[in-house]
Amino acid sequence: MSGLINQKMVAAIATMLCLGPPAAFATEGHSYLQTKNFLYAGGFWQDGELTVESRRGDTGSATIKLDDLGVNREYTSWMFDYHRHVSNRWKISASIYRYSDGRSGQLLKEDIVWEGQNFSAGVDVGIDWKIDTLIIDAMYTVKRTNNFELAVGGGLHAVDTELVIRGQGVINGGDNAAQGSGETAKGSLVVPLPNLRVTGFYAFNEKWSTQATLGWLSLSIDEFDGSFKYAHLRGQYQISDTLGLSLGYQLVEIDVEEQIRLGSRRFDMSFQGVTAALTFAF
Repeated sequence: MSGLINQKMVAAIATMLCLGPPAAFATEGHSYLQTKNFLYAGGFWQDGELTVESRRGDTGSATIKLDDLGVNREYTSWMFDYHRHVSNRWKISASIYRYSDGRSGQLLKEDIVWEGQNFSAGVDVGIDWKIDTLIIDAMYTVKRTNNFELAVGGGLHAVDTELVIRGQGVINGGDNAAQGSGETAKGSLVVPLPNLRVTGFYAFNEKWSTQATLGWLSLSIDEFDGSFKYAHLRGQYQISDTLGLSLGYQLVEIDVEEQIRLGSRRFDMSFQGVTAALTFAF
């Protein structure tokens, strides 16, 4: 069902981006189009799925779904989006997102293996995970009127993921259980990686507007391989020329694999949910 909803949303956004605007209204234009800077600051109320996979040595891959570890599927994270017009055609945009969750005192129902560490059924474990994403793009305005803008572009992004499982584990498959801090798995990207993006904005009048964004981030460099895809549809209301409100719906899919010494680790994540933010035009 969620896949069908995702497809319908992406299709709706793509239709909006391709069709362009109806006749423009006779005003001086919307704050989003008239000011140099526009900032979204808010949160993401999301439903998420996370599956991790770890392989060490000649052993087979061990797959863990965080649903099975009792991690809550619904949670809130913060988000910031910003763009600045540097010329009539060009603007620079930046986005920062954080997804994180955790759970302690979870009783395992079956054995799991993460990063070469065995955790036996019946023991208590704590789980913490996060993913931080930074995106910086240069966008070119293909078409603009006093109430419509269509921009395409690309740029760089970095992703930092981490999963920590801690608790009572059986070390190296031995018979003696030892209490410990657990294993830490962290895959980080600190080098520039490519992405593509298209954004469409349409203002019905000086107060009400809508915005749609489609993005595709693909990474394959050194020991890292994966993808980051997203779609975001927003409705916006301008309280004043400077301050506004935004309410939307966003879909995010992240699949990152890291080759490590004698093995690999993989994070496969998907999120969808409501976004809400204050907007600042200046």
